[in-house]
Amino acid sequence: MKRSLFVLLALLVPALAFSQGQNIGPGQGMGRGRAADENSLLKSFGLTDAQVTQVTTIEKSTRDAVKADMTHIELVQAQIAEALLPANPDANAVNALIDKKSQFRTDIEKQLMAARIQLVKIMGSDNYAKFARSVMSSVGRPGFGGRGMMGLQGPKPGRIAPPMPGSAQGNS
Repeated sequence: MKRSLFVLLALLVPALAFSQGQNIGPGQGMGRGRAADENSLLKSFGLTDAQVTQVTTIEKSTRDAVKADMTHIELVQAQIAEALLPANPDANAVNALIDKKSQFRTDIEKQLMAARIQLVKIMGSDNYAKFARSVMSSVGRPGFGGRGMMGLQGPKPGRIAPPMPGSAQGNS
Protein backbone atom coordinates (compact mmCIF):
# COMPACT_ATOMS: atom_id res chain seq x y z
CA MET A 1 0.00 0.00 0.00
CA LYS A 2 2.76 2.46 0.95
CA ARG A 3 4.69 1.58 -2.20
CA SER A 4 1.71 2.17 -4.49
CA LEU A 5 0.99 5.48 -2.74
CA PHE A 6 4.61 6.51 -3.25
CA VAL A 7 4.47 5.52 -6.92
CA LEU A 8 1.21 7.43 -7.36
CA LEU A 9 2.68 10.56 -5.76
CA ALA A 10 5.88 10.24 -7.78
CA LEU A 11 3.79 10.20 -10.93
CA LEU A 12 1.42 12.92 -9.76
CA VAL A 13 4.00 15.54 -8.89
CA PRO A 14 5.39 16.30 -12.34
CA ALA A 15 2.08 15.93 -14.14
CA LEU A 16 -0.07 17.85 -11.68
CA ALA A 17 2.19 20.45 -10.23
CA PHE A 18 1.99 22.26 -13.54
CA SER A 19 -1.47 23.37 -12.45
CA GLN A 20 0.06 25.42 -9.64
CA GLY A 21 -0.26 29.07 -10.46
CA GLN A 22 -1.84 28.76 -13.89
CA ASN A 23 -3.73 32.00 -13.29
CA ILE A 24 -0.69 33.85 -12.03
CA GLY A 25 0.51 36.53 -14.36
CA PRO A 26 2.93 39.41 -14.26
CA GLY A 27 2.76 41.35 -11.03
CA GLN A 28 1.20 38.46 -9.14
CA GLY A 29 2.74 35.73 -7.04
CA MET A 30 6.45 35.36 -7.70
CA GLY A 31 6.79 37.69 -10.69
CA ARG A 32 6.54 36.59 -14.29
CA GLY A 33 4.29 33.68 -13.49
CA ARG A 34 4.69 29.95 -13.39
CA ALA A 35 3.80 29.33 -17.05
CA ALA A 36 6.46 31.81 -18.26
CA ASP A 37 9.11 30.21 -16.03
CA GLU A 38 8.15 26.76 -17.28
CA ASN A 39 8.21 27.87 -20.92
CA SER A 40 11.69 29.32 -20.38
CA LEU A 41 12.85 26.03 -18.91
CA LEU A 42 11.38 24.06 -21.80
CA LYS A 43 13.03 26.42 -24.30
CA SER A 44 16.37 25.93 -22.51
CA PHE A 45 16.06 22.22 -23.37
CA GLY A 46 16.11 23.23 -27.03
CA LEU A 47 12.42 22.54 -27.60
CA THR A 48 10.68 24.32 -30.44
CA ASP A 49 7.57 26.44 -29.89
CA ALA A 50 5.51 23.56 -31.28
CA GLN A 51 7.05 21.14 -28.76
CA VAL A 52 6.48 23.57 -25.88
CA THR A 53 2.85 23.78 -26.98
CA GLN A 54 2.68 19.97 -27.09
CA VAL A 55 4.05 19.75 -23.55
CA THR A 56 1.60 22.30 -22.17
CA THR A 57 -1.31 20.65 -24.02
CA ILE A 58 -0.40 17.23 -22.61
CA GLU A 59 -0.10 18.68 -19.11
CA LYS A 60 -3.41 20.52 -19.35
CA SER A 61 -5.35 17.54 -20.68
CA THR A 62 -3.79 15.24 -18.09
CA ARG A 63 -4.43 17.73 -15.30
CA ASP A 64 -8.07 18.14 -16.33
CA ALA A 65 -8.63 14.39 -16.56
CA VAL A 66 -6.97 13.75 -13.18
CA LYS A 67 -8.97 16.55 -11.53
CA ALA A 68 -12.17 14.99 -12.87
CA ASP A 69 -11.18 11.57 -11.54
CA MET A 70 -10.19 13.05 -8.17
CA THR A 71 -13.63 14.65 -7.98
CA HIS A 72 -15.21 11.29 -8.78
CA ILE A 73 -13.13 9.66 -6.05
CA GLU A 74 -14.39 12.25 -3.54
CA LEU A 75 -17.98 11.59 -4.61
CA VAL A 76 -17.56 7.83 -4.33
CA GLN A 77 -15.95 8.29 -0.90
CA ALA A 78 -19.03 10.24 0.19
CA GLN A 79 -21.23 7.45 -1.18
CA ILE A 80 -19.20 4.90 0.80
CA ALA A 81 -19.59 6.97 3.96
CA GLU A 82 -23.34 7.19 3.36
CA ALA A 83 -23.58 3.46 2.64
CA LEU A 84 -21.85 2.72 5.95
CA LEU A 85 -24.33 4.77 8.00
CA PRO A 86 -27.01 2.09 8.53
CA ALA A 87 -26.62 -0.32 11.44
CA ASN A 88 -26.28 -3.19 8.95
CA PRO A 89 -24.66 -1.78 5.81
CA ASP A 90 -24.87 -3.74 2.56
CA ALA A 91 -21.35 -5.13 2.21
CA ASN A 92 -21.83 -5.90 -1.49
CA ALA A 93 -22.88 -2.31 -2.22
CA VAL A 94 -19.92 -0.93 -0.26
CA ASN A 95 -17.52 -3.30 -2.01
CA ALA A 96 -18.91 -2.22 -5.39
CA LEU A 97 -18.24 1.42 -4.44
CA ILE A 98 -14.72 0.54 -3.32
CA ASP A 99 -14.13 -1.16 -6.68
CA LYS A 100 -15.44 1.95 -8.44
CA LYS A 101 -13.07 4.14 -6.41
CA SER A 102 -10.17 1.81 -7.21
CA GLN A 103 -10.96 2.06 -10.92
CA PHE A 104 -10.71 5.84 -10.78
CA ARG A 105 -7.31 5.53 -9.06
CA THR A 106 -6.20 3.08 -11.72
CA ASP A 107 -7.37 5.49 -14.42
CA ILE A 108 -5.33 8.28 -12.81
CA GLU A 109 -2.18 6.17 -12.76
CA LYS A 110 -2.66 5.19 -16.40
CA GLN A 111 -3.25 8.81 -17.45
CA LEU A 112 -0.15 9.98 -15.59
CA MET A 113 1.99 7.21 -17.02
CA ALA A 114 0.78 7.95 -20.57
CA ALA A 115 1.53 11.65 -20.07
CA ARG A 116 4.99 10.88 -18.72
CA ILE A 117 5.77 8.63 -21.70
CA GLN A 118 4.65 11.35 -24.11
CA LEU A 119 6.66 14.03 -22.30
CA VAL A 120 9.81 11.87 -22.28
CA LYS A 121 9.40 11.30 -26.03
CA ILE A 122 9.19 15.04 -26.61
CA MET A 123 11.94 16.28 -24.28
CA GLY A 124 14.08 13.22 -23.56
CA SER A 125 14.56 11.41 -20.25
CA ASP A 126 17.33 13.68 -18.92
CA ASN A 127 15.37 16.84 -19.64
CA TYR A 128 12.21 15.27 -18.25
CA ALA A 129 14.03 14.55 -14.99
CA LYS A 130 15.19 18.20 -14.81
CA PHE A 131 11.69 19.37 -15.69
CA ALA A 132 10.10 17.16 -13.00
CA ARG A 133 12.57 18.45 -10.37
CA SER A 134 11.81 22.02 -11.36
CA VAL A 135 8.07 21.48 -11.15
CA MET A 136 8.38 19.68 -7.81
CA SER A 137 10.49 22.49 -6.37
CA SER A 138 7.72 24.98 -7.17
CA VAL A 139 5.02 23.00 -5.34
CA GLY A 140 3.97 24.83 -2.20
CA ARG A 141 6.00 27.97 -2.93
CA PRO A 142 4.16 31.23 -2.29
CA GLY A 143 2.30 32.27 -5.39
CA PHE A 144 2.29 28.80 -6.85
CA GLY A 145 -1.10 27.49 -5.79
CA GLY A 146 -0.96 27.46 -2.00
CA ARG A 147 -1.95 23.96 -1.00
CA GLY A 148 0.34 22.32 -3.52
CA MET A 149 -0.41 19.25 -5.60
CA MET A 150 -4.10 20.07 -5.73
CA GLY A 151 -4.50 19.51 -2.00
CA LEU A 152 -3.34 15.89 -2.10
CA GLN A 153 -1.51 16.16 1.21
CA GLY A 154 -4.67 15.71 3.25
CA PRO A 155 -8.35 16.46 3.61
CA LYS A 156 -9.53 19.83 2.48
CA PRO A 157 -10.35 22.35 5.22
CA GLY A 158 -13.79 21.78 6.66
CA ARG A 159 -13.86 18.12 5.66
CA ILE A 160 -13.35 15.35 8.11
CA ALA A 161 -13.25 11.65 7.60
CA PRO A 162 -16.38 9.78 8.66
CA PRO A 163 -16.11 7.96 11.98
CA MET A 164 -15.09 4.34 11.82
CA PRO A 165 -17.96 1.92 12.35
CA GLY A 166 -18.10 0.83 15.96
CA SER A 167 -15.92 3.66 17.26
CA ALA A 168 -17.18 6.27 19.66
CA GLN A 169 -17.12 9.87 18.42
CA GLY A 170 -14.28 11.81 19.98
CA ASN A 171 -12.39 8.74 21.24
CA SER A 172 -9.33 8.24 19.07
